[in-house]
Amino acid sequence: MFIREAERVGPILTAEDRDELRSKAVQVLAREEAVVAGNRLLSRERVGGVEPDWVPFLAPEDGVALVEADGSRRRPLKGMAAHEPLLPEGATLAVVMGGVRALGQPVNEEHVHRPGVFSELTGVGPDHTIDAEAFARALLAGLRNVPDGARRAALLADVDPGWTMTGASAVARTLWQGGVRKVILSSLPKETPGQVWTL
Repeated sequence: MFIREAERVGPILTAEDRDELRSKAVQVLAREEAVVAGNRLLSRERVGGVEPDWVPFLAPEDGVALVEADGSRRRPLKGMAAHEPLLPEGATLAVVMGGVRALGQPVNEEHVHRPGVFSELTGVGPDHTIDAEAFARALLAGLRNVPDGARRAALLADVDPGWTMTGASAVARTLWQGGVRKVILSSLPKETPGQVWTL
């Protein structure tokens, strides 16, 4: 996670020891509403993640632990490998995300992180156009490893009234057919604060 994004959530805490990180989190959560926990600062720009099996131990007993389980290197879509995302034990809600700015664009490095994997998942070859069905199939691949009983949802970003709303609605229909019952459309990150629509 980028430090500039993490700082909007709360204080950034790091430790390479699980017990030390939990101790820091408990102390800070006594006076703050939220913290960002990582194992170390990877650079001046990013916070390193913790092992998935740390999450249940770090999660506050009476709160919510939000985990960024996988990244797309700032691309609107990603080709998800079979082992991704790495979800912590006890996850109760998994949300896949995609930016609708990729709709109508070619499958390439500019629009898709790991375009080769994306092509294998969707059947849409390199430099061919990303349509709503391929977009939805890529997101559904991100839900393959969700534990039984956990809820599944999707967040579609970069939406505004007009063409992108129409495209996002087409993606939502395919997601519903794939078993995703909650789809949120948002104008983020284009607008801050963003508009939100629920389907």
